[in-house]
Amino acid sequence: MFLEDWSMHLRYISAVLAAAPLLTACDPSGDEASSTYFSAEQMATAASLRDAALERNETWELLEELVSVAPKRLAGSPGDKEARDWAVEKLESLGFDRVWVQEFQLRGWARVSASATVLSHDNIELDITSLGKSVSTPDGEVTAQVIHIPTLADLEAAAESDVEGKIVFISNRMERKKDGSGYSPANVARSRGHEVVAQKGGVALLIRSIGTDNHDAPHTGAMSFGESGMSQPELDLAYEEAVSAPYGEKTVAAGAISNIDSDAFEALFESGEEITVALEIRNNDLGEITSYNIIGEITGSERPDEVVITGGHIDAWDTGVGAMDDGMGVAITMNAVSMIGELAQRPARTLRYVAFGAEELGLLGARAYAEEYADVDHVFGIESDFGIGKVWRLSPAVAADAIPVLGEIATLLEPMGIGWDPDARGFPGPDLRPLVTGAGLAGASLNGDGTFYFDLHHTAEDTLDKIKAPDLAYNTAAYAALLYLVAEYDGRF
Repeated sequence: MFLEDWSMHLRYISAVLAAAPLLTACDPSGDEASSTYFSAEQMATAASLRDAALERNETWELLEELVSVAPKRLAGSPGDKEARDWAVEKLESLGFDRVWVQEFQLRGWARVSASATVLSHDNIELDITSLGKSVSTPDGEVTAQVIHIPTLADLEAAAESDVEGKIVFISNRMERKKDGSGYSPANVARSRGHEVVAQKGGVALLIRSIGTDNHDAPHTGAMSFGESGMSQPELDLAYEEAVSAPYGEKTVAAGAISNIDSDAFEALFESGEEITVALEIRNNDLGEITSYNIIGEITGSERPDEVVITGGHIDAWDTGVGAMDDGMGVAITMNAVSMIGELAQRPARTLRYVAFGAEELGLLGARAYAEEYADVDHVFGIESDFGIGKVWRLSPAVAADAIPVLGEIATLLEPMGIGWDPDARGFPGPDLRPLVTGAGLAGASLNGDGTFYFDLHHTAEDTLDKIKAPDLAYNTAAYAALLYLVAEYDGRF
């Protein structure tokens, strides 16, 4: 627990009782009084939000409750509805001015089972999980020779005659990076490998898990179906065409092997002997299903039509409980906005919180939101959906003339040890991508520490015990201070 002893409990009670007077009658003295873009009172209020959040435990409580009520939250599952109901109840109980649910349709998918047996080497069983949206192996099971291809680029360059009738194993490794930059170069194998295998006449795809760990839990994650720039109906059609096509025309069954088993599996190929695997992947195509974005607002006091958007994605892969990805992001931003809503004076702009649905199946809730609310004046956005530890850096995604504004906000985060890099390229977040690309949404990144994030990402190891309550409070403090000042700022970003 965050409050480990009675003395800390007393500190917590004191902070809660003091929060209202602290946030309504702030002392503008001290470092917070010096400002170019904000008044002394605004800076002091932001500082008090920061300090109060560091002493509060609500973010942990929200996360603990979410993963208890709805541990399995893949879009279209019973847990998806349970998470929706939980989020609505929480937003209403936290005093949000408006709370509503946006429904949207998508093509649903459900995991059933996966197994891979190396028949050529004493029937070795590999730890494997199917990739998201994978079709099933035809006739229950496929048995074939496996060829080892290091990267997707190597697969694209391979002759069809080398791939035809084979199971392809792509072994590219993800590099560990604090900022998570090792993910995208490795992830192309998961995203596009199945289509290339199908085009060249292969019968299935196996990949090394896209992760930085060395444990026996394989990493899932969604495959793409030519999704770049597609609308939601186009996405659904592409998936429907892929899974309904004669087997091998547009896609093949695909699974990820745990990294520790991938090491052993890769070593088998060094002998030069032929490797044969019996692969069984079973999944269900659910057809058209409904999922949900859950939306809550704190209405702006002066410019309510100008919206600052934040949130996380409430869905999660069915392998773990989604405590890290992205239950903590849902809880951090929900509590940050809730704290701002407790102020006697609401900020000038409206704060809109969104718990996005169906992110894991292709940002589908994000796409639905951007379509329906294209006419909303979103002036700034930031999502929490990366990192397992403390935020370590603020990086901008705003116009050049607004960078100094974020730099001034950064002075309030500096005492927490959060750095400011005006030259780093920030990004508001995956679920805000459709607003960035379609409407030019400005924003920022509060970069979480991703050093160990991809040890757990999309695995059965994504559980509550991996997260530290003080880190949640720390990150909530950063989001609360930033969001308040962004909502108060009288210029554009």
